[in-house]
Amino acid sequence: MPVGEGFALNGASPASKGTISRRPRVKMEGRRARARPPGRSSSSLILTSLTRRRGDFGDSSKHRKHDIACFSSPASMERSRKARLARLLSFDALEPRAMLAVTTLVAAADSFTAAGVGAGSAPVLDALDANGSGDRAVYVRFDLSTVDLSEVTSATFKLFKTGGTRNDTIVTERFDVYGLLPLAGNTPQNWNEATLAEGGVGAEYTNTSGNGPDVSRLFSLDAEAGAAVTETVINADGAAQSITGPDLLAFLQARKADSGLATFVTYVDAGAVRGWGYSSREATDVAVRPVLELDGAVVVDPVDPEDSYPEDPVAFPRQVERLDRGVVAVRPAEGSAYIGWRLLGDDPTDVAFNVYRASGGGEPEKINRAPVTQTTDFRDNSATAGVEHTYFVRAVVDGEELAASESYTLDAATPVQQHLDIPLQIPPDGMTPSGDTYSYNANDASVGDLDGDGQYEIILKWDPSNAKDNSQSGYTGNVYVDAYTLEGELLWRIDLGRNIRAGAHYTQLAVYDFDGDGRSEVILKTAPGTIDGEGNPVLMRGYTADADYRNASGYVITGPEFLTVFDGQTGGALSTIHFEPARGSASQWGDSYGNRVDRFTVGVAYLDGERPSLIFGRGYYGPQGGFQARNEVAAYDFRDGQLTERWIFKAATNGPNPEYIGEGAHSLTIGDVDGDGYDEVVYGASAIDHDGTGLYATGLGHGDALHMSDMDPTRPGLEVFMVHESRGAYESNGRDAGGELRDAMTGELLFQIPSNDDVGRGVAMDIDPNHLGYEFWATTNEGTRMIYNVSGEALYPASGGIPYNFGVWWDADLSRELLDGTTISKWNSPGRTSLVSSNSNGINDSSGLSSNNGSKSTPTLSGDLFGDWREEVIWRRSDNSALEIWTTTISATSRLTTLMHDTQYRVAIAWQNGAYNQPPHPSFYLGTGMETPPRPLLYFGGELRGDFNADGAVNAADYTVWRDNLGSTTNLAADADRNGVVEEADRSIWLANYGAVAAAPATEEATAPAAMVSRPTVVDSVGDELTPPPFAFVIDSGLDTTAEARPVYRPATRVASPGQLDQRDLLLVRQSYFEGASDLTERDSKIASSTGADVEAPADFDGAFERLGRPFDE
Repeated sequence: MPVGEGFALNGASPASKGTISRRPRVKMEGRRARARPPGRSSSSLILTSLTRRRGDFGDSSKHRKHDIACFSSPASMERSRKARLARLLSFDALEPRAMLAVTTLVAAADSFTAAGVGAGSAPVLDALDANGSGDRAVYVRFDLSTVDLSEVTSATFKLFKTGGTRNDTIVTERFDVYGLLPLAGNTPQNWNEATLAEGGVGAEYTNTSGNGPDVSRLFSLDAEAGAAVTETVINADGAAQSITGPDLLAFLQARKADSGLATFVTYVDAGAVRGWGYSSREATDVAVRPVLELDGAVVVDPVDPEDSYPEDPVAFPRQVERLDRGVVAVRPAEGSAYIGWRLLGDDPTDVAFNVYRASGGGEPEKINRAPVTQTTDFRDNSATAGVEHTYFVRAVVDGEELAASESYTLDAATPVQQHLDIPLQIPPDGMTPSGDTYSYNANDASVGDLDGDGQYEIILKWDPSNAKDNSQSGYTGNVYVDAYTLEGELLWRIDLGRNIRAGAHYTQLAVYDFDGDGRSEVILKTAPGTIDGEGNPVLMRGYTADADYRNASGYVITGPEFLTVFDGQTGGALSTIHFEPARGSASQWGDSYGNRVDRFTVGVAYLDGERPSLIFGRGYYGPQGGFQARNEVAAYDFRDGQLTERWIFKAATNGPNPEYIGEGAHSLTIGDVDGDGYDEVVYGASAIDHDGTGLYATGLGHGDALHMSDMDPTRPGLEVFMVHESRGAYESNGRDAGGELRDAMTGELLFQIPSNDDVGRGVAMDIDPNHLGYEFWATTNEGTRMIYNVSGEALYPASGGIPYNFGVWWDADLSRELLDGTTISKWNSPGRTSLVSSNSNGINDSSGLSSNNGSKSTPTLSGDLFGDWREEVIWRRSDNSALEIWTTTISATSRLTTLMHDTQYRVAIAWQNGAYNQPPHPSFYLGTGMETPPRPLLYFGGELRGDFNADGAVNAADYTVWRDNLGSTTNLAADADRNGVVEEADRSIWLANYGAVAAAPATEEATAPAAMVSRPTVVDSVGDELTPPPFAFVIDSGLDTTAEARPVYRPATRVASPGQLDQRDLLLVRQSYFEGASDLTERDSKIASSTGADVEAPADFDGAFERLGRPFDE
């Protein structure tokens, strides 16, 4: 084939950056940007280029260099780290660095065409002419994306002979090399070495008539066939077999101009049974790995400006829950009470608080001497035992007290403890078709504001005692999903039915306000036999509720699969569609008996930057021998009562995106990794962009633990810490990354922890105040297990008793504590102190509690559920009679906005229950030495735009809120367009919505034991009914027999007295009337005159406006 013919891209997905498969970045423009968070560097990430010849690779230590990226020593990394710290104050532009020399590239991937032998990770590439069916061709790929070939004068491709299945004599006539062309049907240029031999090879490999490759579909580099190359063949183990010449250079230039990937295909052309091996890139001796030598190449920085984290990352206002203050009170000792409450995302930065207590039914009294400004907690040392105490707080802004929060009551009989009790209703025992009995255990949970009152409810999964891992056969009992209030009322129960198997990987809870109405929905995978919370079957047309799709082994690998949205208040089904990713045949997912096909992950992502979407993943393993594999991720939107698919990402060994196969984990994590304002899905060792296209795949393979946050505050963007299972994957490309820290945006490896076996656990959190940033440790088994800092420096051994599980912010400092099973402990650098355990005394005694999920020992849920920013832990009682929500009673020394208004943390709470539960992390660095995190841009689901004082009506009072805060970037109550500043556009939104009132939250009278809600009717001065009214009285049925009325957390609306000016006169004001007003004084004057207010001068307008529109005392 002539040079250049057939070199069109043909839809192949380019890869780049050494061993990481990535797609090109697209510049994003025209979006609202925010100021760079403190600690974010404005400089681009620069990786050192390495020019080397064969033989200059250094030793084979566990910090081996590979491809073009150079991993620095811990000492040099620390020097670089200090330099980055210095650059936080000032930055100089860096010129691109380059070196002109003979550049040697090591193969980025290699394999051979023999299935079932682990060809992609084998140390020997086994080439064989079987003289018939069974030929073995060798594939070797190089990445040219970081090499400038414009000045290259010559190129040489080298393979090093060794013994294979055979070790016959090699001669030039038998040594044939070709280049892979991007023809339709050919193997894609970004083929996956782990799956190429398992059915991933394309049409250029025929394996018929005694000749494996179809050379008509390849670019000839065979001298005997007339190619302009010179072959050098030496028949000796360890000797180089090479080609060089102008046709080789032409092939490389064409591949560089296309995707940057160049694959060589070589086979044994003997006409008889002959063969030998070549050392692969996994060979222990680095000097005999496949190489490509380029004379005169220029190696450029591998990260261009479009691939660096933006200096000013984009942020859109995001929909969050309108939470109440989350006031909580517990009794840590006789005669005292600990009170905590939330700092909300829309609170002014200088807000303070007063704390009130009403004792024994008396009048409330302020119990703090001065407003609380440094924390959002308080210890009341005069809370007399045996007396009922009710607590609430009032925010103080500019010296003025605002409305009272909701209250929390400590009953007179409240014992000394630091937890809330939620009684449970255990499902009845059952029996399988095989006659085995089973009972139920409370398992994982999630939270959501199901009724829109600002307080979370708990959504709990019940697993039968015969729940199975996917690898285990057998029948299981039905899975139930309950909703409970924090007071212990069972709101509803969903029965998923016989066709949803029980186990950690089968049922994932998706709880979030997906449609933005201010109330959370629950989304679950369902099937015929599912019964919703109102007792109705969940079905689509053509199916029956009594169908049974279980096979004799207890697996469900046939029959329909549904995805259902349930109403959070009632548990009733709202929308049901067919589930994607669809099952198809179980054997397409890596095995035939039903293991890999039903491994699910769940998440929530802000794919459009502002509203939440559902994420559902299926499959994250590679195939067993002889099978194909699929890994797929689907995104859904729930809008206006309809559940619709947004996109689906598909990867298959014999289909699209093969490099993403086997890269998933038993969980996923979600956040804006590239600073464009949209969330990405980090799917284990790979990442999927917000638009459903692949972002990168590292090739490090599947793993069991996954964490993402701003772990290193001295470098821009987010980082991912992950551990890996397959040695063949994590030791590929010269790496040894049993545990690894990588750049979340690019996938670039920052440091690695060596191992030589399945690394099942790994943890990332700040536990040592002596080192800025997170610390990392994992269950590696190569040498002494160590704890590392963000520079990759091994700090000290990980003691035998250190947990490898969860973390929880619990004590007074900013470092995180260790959470494992039913224990919480403090790391003492080194060593640890127990804070909560079954061996502790008093309020710290957790005996009688159990963790979940076997050896994973995870809590039912952990997160910032109420009180101050520190986290709560939910454990189940061992007898399943109740959940206990544990909250700290250690007085805080700092205050932060509730973590639930950081959307990366909030969606982490949503996906925490999935498969192998992982702890939540925020989008910013939270630890010792942290900067003040950026203020979240947010708006509330169900909010009424223009209702700046949140009284349920858009009226004149809201204008004064806008006017008083015009230009503010700190008090954003009047930021109607959610761009982070109160400005003229916000007043226009207020005016456009003037007169609107909020819809009253729906109440469910028929569903027991839901709370009963009564609301008085209020009529304004022109006789129109206002909704919602000034107060909403809530009676907690079954919990408070006195039926004491308490106002929902919402400022009261007062009624204008009849003699006052009608507020609706402001509707006479038109936008056009104000055109030409040069300043606020002139505008105020025009408003006053247009409404007929008695104003002598604009300076008196404040008083006139108050008379016109502010609420009045009755």
